[in-house]
Amino acid sequence: MRAELLGCGHTGEGQLGVRLSESTIQVPERIIGAPNDMDGTAVTSVTCGEQHTVFLTKDGKMWSVGSNMDGQLGRGSRTEGSFSIYPVSWTSSAKIIQISAGRSHTVSVTDDGRVFAWGSNEHGQLGMESKFTWQGTPRRVQEINDIVQVASGSNHCIALDEGGRVFVWGEQADGRCIHRPEPVEQLSGVPIVRVLAGARHCLALSASGAVFTWGQNNSGELGIDDLRPQTSVQHVHQMDGLGVVEAACGDNHTVLLTHCGRTFSFGSDALGQCGFGKKVEKRTNPTAVSDLIGSHVTRIAAGACHTIAICKGAPYPFGLNSSGQLGNGKIMTQSTPRKTDELDHVTGVFAGYHQTFFVRSSGTIEQNEIVGPSCPMQYPIKLDHESLKKLLDEGDALEVMSLIESVFSSLASMNMSFLYKDERRYNVGFCFERSHGIDMDQVMEAFMLFDEYPMKRQYMELIVDSLKIAFQEWSENLKGIECLRVLLMLPWLPIFTENVNVQTIKNVHTPFVDAMCLITGDLRAALEKWWTQLSTRHFRRMVTVFKTAIKAMLKAKKGPRDCHKFILIMQKLSLINKTYHIIPLETFYIDELNTSVDLKLEYVLELTRQDPNKTELDYWTHFPFLLNGVAKGELIFVEAWLMQTLRRQSSLFNTAHGTIIFELPHLELTVRREFIVSDTMNQMAGLSESDLQKPLKVNIAGEDADDAGGVRKEFFILVMRKILQSDYGMFSEDEESHLVWFSGLPSEFCDREQFHQLGRLVGLSIYNHSIVPFPFPLALYKYLLDTPPDLEDLCELSPSEGKGLKMLLSYEEDDVEDVFGLNFCISFNILGETHTTELLSGGTEKPVTNANRDEYVRLYVHHRLELGYNGEIAQQALLFRKGFSESLHSRTLRFFQPCELKEMIVGNENYDWNEFRDILMYRGEYSSSHPTIQAFWKAFFALTDDERRKFLQFLTGSTRIPVSGWEELHAAIQPSAPESLPVAHTCFNLLDLPNIADDVELLRRLRISIEHTEGFTLA
Repeated sequence: MRAELLGCGHTGEGQLGVRLSESTIQVPERIIGAPNDMDGTAVTSVTCGEQHTVFLTKDGKMWSVGSNMDGQLGRGSRTEGSFSIYPVSWTSSAKIIQISAGRSHTVSVTDDGRVFAWGSNEHGQLGMESKFTWQGTPRRVQEINDIVQVASGSNHCIALDEGGRVFVWGEQADGRCIHRPEPVEQLSGVPIVRVLAGARHCLALSASGAVFTWGQNNSGELGIDDLRPQTSVQHVHQMDGLGVVEAACGDNHTVLLTHCGRTFSFGSDALGQCGFGKKVEKRTNPTAVSDLIGSHVTRIAAGACHTIAICKGAPYPFGLNSSGQLGNGKIMTQSTPRKTDELDHVTGVFAGYHQTFFVRSSGTIEQNEIVGPSCPMQYPIKLDHESLKKLLDEGDALEVMSLIESVFSSLASMNMSFLYKDERRYNVGFCFERSHGIDMDQVMEAFMLFDEYPMKRQYMELIVDSLKIAFQEWSENLKGIECLRVLLMLPWLPIFTENVNVQTIKNVHTPFVDAMCLITGDLRAALEKWWTQLSTRHFRRMVTVFKTAIKAMLKAKKGPRDCHKFILIMQKLSLINKTYHIIPLETFYIDELNTSVDLKLEYVLELTRQDPNKTELDYWTHFPFLLNGVAKGELIFVEAWLMQTLRRQSSLFNTAHGTIIFELPHLELTVRREFIVSDTMNQMAGLSESDLQKPLKVNIAGEDADDAGGVRKEFFILVMRKILQSDYGMFSEDEESHLVWFSGLPSEFCDREQFHQLGRLVGLSIYNHSIVPFPFPLALYKYLLDTPPDLEDLCELSPSEGKGLKMLLSYEEDDVEDVFGLNFCISFNILGETHTTELLSGGTEKPVTNANRDEYVRLYVHHRLELGYNGEIAQQALLFRKGFSESLHSRTLRFFQPCELKEMIVGNENYDWNEFRDILMYRGEYSSSHPTIQAFWKAFFALTDDERRKFLQFLTGSTRIPVSGWEELHAAIQPSAPESLPVAHTCFNLLDLPNIADDVELLRRLRISIEHTEGFTLA
């Protein structure tokens, strides 16, 4: 089938290019006078005014017909109309790519982005000064360039440039007549890809199908559930997420078409033009055209009061039909869509005031099923990985730089770049389940391409300069959620993380973070929602950008106030990460703070507020989420020191010669070795919370050691060792992992108050820098930090039990119920008896199946680790946490990770014995080259791993290393008599080593000493 152009409707002034005795054509007829070529009609687009028609052909030429009272035919005069189709007067070599007609004017766009207009200028619709009332031939509209689309209302115009910016001129809704194009500032940054105009209203579509309207609204044609005219742009939120890709505007009604072929309409339905079967004066909300539901509409067009939808190549017209414009052979108004059986293979439809034109061709079914406009359309410039790589590979640096400048100088262009090519690009809106529509992997891969090319530096410099221009458009009143996309994409640019210095931060990072901080309200909530949806690598990149900026400013001796905006964003990302567990918390740590800032001093100054000119924002310690475990541990110790110092007040005495500071008050515990647990618990029960803040001093009845630290350390070791034994009743030990957990025994068999006091004792150990042997799984530290345990925690405590649950979850067949034979119950061993309890109401009757096994495992872990039989574990753990909190008052604690809290309490066992050798100090005649020391190290490395652990306990009172590393031990070796055994002063981590150079003999004596480590007299 050769392509052909057909038309119907009113032709009284020659609008259809024929002179007839009748002024209407009711059945579409071929437009014989329209330009043709070897394939049939050469017409690609048709636009109609009230009494004239303009055609655009494949070769970029324009033809016109109809009334010419205002010069709208573009032939130089303004009086002679025409019933024959003739060329528009056009002498330029530029090709026309789009045309649009208003009531009595016409505008066109050339392939080089210029706009030309002719016809009536009574309302400024030609973009010319008011002294020009009409224009007979195409004349350029000044002040706008690089235009890709234009649309005309009755007496106004709207245009879209290649950077996604929107301009308007002519008569506005408030009655103003604009004679020069003005930008629609409210759409700055919104990735607009389509603009259209009704009689007195405007419409713009975004890259993700969002709909924006403004202008006259007497009949609800703006779709905003209101009838008031709008001079400001309105977002039609009801269409969010539906993916509108095309629209058509009549005089007082609007029709929308989604990417999947659904049709919505609103506005005046007085003549059935909205297609709902019941004529209604005003419809204020977009509603799906019911008779087209289930149909795949591919094209739409709207005349003054009629609408045409194309489905599978057939027209479905509705609305006013007084001139036969529906093309169904009748002149009766039709209020619902009805198929016109006489017409098929329609690939394009164009509606005039009271006319309709159809393009028929033999296009493939696939081509005819594509939803979109009826004519070729130009769109703003955007970036995608494929086109960027192609340009870079071709090596045309000027083309690459032109593309970079165009895209990165426009927020809208950036925001329409790198979108998914499928329906995910439309799943955008304020609802939580909707996302940003960006293919973030494509962004990453595209920006990483620059690393492969020699002109990377020049490209990055141009991007920086272009971004300066783009961010001038940014405001706190952004109109759409799509404006925020740039804030997700830009971090993948190399300039954000490579060779970053203060100047880079000023030019790149600061404008970026300033823009981010301007976002408020719903848009801020949407941005934060998008952060939660980022995959691990993209979320980590976001964090890395701000972390890199802070590190660079730290290197330049800048304080936290200078970095405040970066820190605020990092803080929000940290909170999101804490909830969604996207990346390790360590990713937020700035390790350089440990060496670049005296954090201990800062923390003291912050807590004591000694400098009235500084606020909390002047101290790095106010942002613990940036601090690693070592730094946070030091802050807790600083808090402990401050708490203990407060107790000095009662020991201060002012004299004429100054202040006398007596010995610090201590918390003294006197215990008997054989009753160490009961003595400790009894005395702990009588302590107030303020007592727990005092430095601890331990006295052992009947032993003469003075507690300079060593007695205290061994005290904690012995108390914990005994109280954690299974026969004591408070805790039970797993036979496989040898870790312990709350016993869950009833209160009559286990005094709950003991858990309270034990929690206080553990907190006390932290305040007194004592590492304690505490063989609990990570689940305990999660509990202390309000983090629920999971299956991995049960696997750590009870490997066999956890393995069984993992087998249940990983079983691939569909017969879980038959194979495993489980129900929703759990059994506990209480004093040798098995007690079974339901995981939920009716659990004994509820079998575990493929569908509910995840729920079963979750409930099992919860009961096993958190509740226990009759809730006993919950009670025991709660009392332990209560005591821990009473003893350890710290605002920093909540920023710890469970593993960090564990290491602070029990230390770690990451032994590097060579590092231990490097940090050891020597006193007296000893040095690293002394023969005795060389013999000692030879003997030491001859010890087994277990013996080295025993040596560490012999020397320091513990087998574990402080969280901050070996250096915190301040361990030393000093000479002793050649005939003596090695002796350890655990309070000072000091070893008396006999001065002999025989490594074999030293090895023998070391083994004797380390096997007899228990006893405070060694202190």
